[in-house]
Amino acid sequence: MAANTNNQSFLNKSRADKFKLVFDLPPALKRLDSKDERSTFNVNRDAMQFSVYGAVVPAITVPAIQIAYAGSNLYNSGHAKTPYEPVTVNFTIDNGYNNYWVLYKWLDLMHDEKEGLFDASNLVTDEDFRQYQTDMTLYGLDEYNEQRIKFTYTKAFPITVGSIDYSYRDEAEITSSLTFVYSQIHTELL
Repeated sequence: MAANTNNQSFLNKSRADKFKLVFDLPPALKRLDSKDERSTFNVNRDAMQFSVYGAVVPAITVPAIQIAYAGSNLYNSGHAKTPYEPVTVNFTIDNGYNNYWVLYKWLDLMHDEKEGLFDASNLVTDEDFRQYQTDMTLYGLDEYNEQRIKFTYTKAFPITVGSIDYSYRDEAEITSSLTFVYSQIHTELL
């Protein structure tokens, strides 16, 4: 059994584990970055850290291949992963709506709400799709807010920003969701 460096029971179920999603703006949106001025045309790079909850790590599957042999069935590994499912994370909207705004502008880059075009503001300097992609890093935190595991989603970009559910009757913070796709996921214990 591994050494317990947290000085607590491995079976402690009252842990408040949580995840933090961090990423940098993709190159095209960096042209809109403004830390000093809040406007409809700018985004704030500092808004790109999210405290997230929900299903944040997809299933990883390497399927087996069934081989018929001598009236029986044998299995071998397919040696390839099935395509990753999009990841949806729920997050709390900050009180200035800055984190929601960055995601909105990112989607607006890929399909402008007024023009119905990709990159209507001419932020992409060439036709390279990496201009609107970035690596997203998800940190699994323990009950002491220490990073324990790191998931890096490469070449990621959002496909959905969820609705904003708000009610005067509910005292909870305002939340939304982000669904993104990516090319690979790399995992590392910290």
